Amino acid sequence: MYKNEVGGLFLRIVLGGIFLSHGLTKFQEGIGETITRFEGYQIPYAEIVGFSVAGIELIGGFFLIIGFSVRFVSTLMIGIMVGAIVTVKFKQGFFDGYEFNIALIAMALYLLFSGSKLMSLDQLFTTKDKNGKGKIQFRN
Repeated sequence: MYKNEVGGLFLRIVLGGIFLSHGLTKFQEGIGETITRFEGYQIPYAEIVGFSVAGIELIGGFFLIIGFSVRFVSTLMIGIMVGAIVTVKFKQGFFDGYEFNIALIAMALYLLFSGSKLMSLDQLFTTKDKNGKGKIQFRN
């Protein structure tokens, strides 16, 4: 086991917990409230975007915690954070604006490039070939 695997596990669980809690909050306060807030930000198709963002945060956060499709989910989270910066946070400035989003993007980028297989479901679907490169397939 390598140190970066432990770090990746920690980042994966923390990032997943953050997104899971934000997605859960969007549904608990009422998805209508989220849609209304998105309409106030002048986001086109606010209803579709509201459901999509809340669903991706909720399900994607859970997937990160259990280590399922870590790289794909990290890509989705980066997209959500870039969208939040572009549509809302950038005009608020770095402090009290998008500094938290940048930190989340950095965490997701780490997971995107290096993955996180320690204690994850992804490790059940990958094997090493003779060259030592990871290859996705079911184990026998």
